Amino acid sequence: MDNIKKYLSEGIPTFFHSYETDNPFDMCTFCTEPLSRFNKYGIEKVFKQNKMLNSKEIVYEYAICWGCATSMGGEISEDSRSAISALFAKHNTHLIHKLEYLHGTEKYSLDSWIERCSLTGKETRLCDEFAVSAIIEDNRLVYEHSPMVVSDDFMLKLQDVLSLETKESFDKFREQLVDGPFIEDLIFSPTPGLI
Repeated sequence: MDNIKKYLSEGIPTFFHSYETDNPFDMCTFCTEPLSRFNKYGIEKVFKQNKMLNSKEIVYEYAICWGCATSMGGEISEDSRSAISALFAKHNTHLIHKLEYLHGTEKYSLDSWIERCSLTGKETRLCDEFAVSAIIEDNRLVYEHSPMVVSDDFMLKLQDVLSLETKESFDKFREQLVDGPFIEDLIFSPTPGLI
């Protein structure tokens, strides 16, 4: 991955602002510490397609400081960690080609990065559900290995390799984000530590 470099955007694109406030996230969703205390944090948003309206709807979103991400990533069992690494390695070729192309052509517009799954190449408009994660550093979006898009197809593969212990940890994590039974229809669990 010699052509993979790091590029920082000017500010945080509105796509990664809080859906509720239309402003950048100001605190970690989990520990509620102000994000201004950290020079680096992550954001993830999960979408479901509304095929009747031909649009995507946000299901949930969160901002996570590096400390919480590390802590939650530590809850992934060793078996799951090995299985996740193997799954990513199996799909790594597509990710490398995508990153080399985007960095090589200096396509640092967000649409170029989020139009397809980073691991399968599936167009997000064809996904029933998909997640987009990003790293924010010094109040700027980092284009490096992220923003990363995970399609419903890849998430199903990921669900298949997770241990019961890890799935239960992710379920608890998800319960902190959303209320109501509708979320049970989704295949997604948040991906702490994978951002």
